[in-house]
Amino acid sequence: MKKPTVLLSLLLTAFALHGQEEPTSAFQYKNSVQLELAGPAIFYSLNYERILWNGNRFKTAAQAGISYYPPSVGMRDIWIPIGVNEIFSMGSHHIEAGLGYMPVIEASRDENLEPREWFWSNLATARIGYRYQKPDGHLILRAAFTPVLELESLSSGDSFHPLGGLSVGYSF
Repeated sequence: MKKPTVLLSLLLTAFALHGQEEPTSAFQYKNSVQLELAGPAIFYSLNYERILWNGNRFKTAAQAGISYYPPSVGMRDIWIPIGVNEIFSMGSHHIEAGLGYMPVIEASRDENLEPREWFWSNLATARIGYRYQKPDGHLILRAAFTPVLELESLSSGDSFHPLGGLSVGYSF
């Protein structure tokens, strides 16, 4: 009878002592710049991110970026992805989920590719993915599913675009 009691006491003591060790996984650096290949801005975007809430397990980040395509490419000219992401941390490994808005600026052009008239398109974005970043490290690696919804063409049925992206960044 004494053996199980002693073993149970030792086991509970070990768990209690281990439970007091609170490994910190809050990010040491709250700012970052990232280059995202593919993703919501189609081919690339250069982004700035700021950690707004920096808990051990949960973090909230705001991100804004830009992507420019010259007229000769034949795409919309300027893409501005803006978003808020929730980050769930497990040490250096993180799961991200977020929502965003992306205004896109494009021009109607004449035969010489000179802009005649500028107009906006409105896109909604989302993100769910994996992020690798050590709490005290500078390197950021991300892979995500980043679907885009064209708000102006919801009735046409061609408004949803399932996209994905890879990012590499530096936190400071």
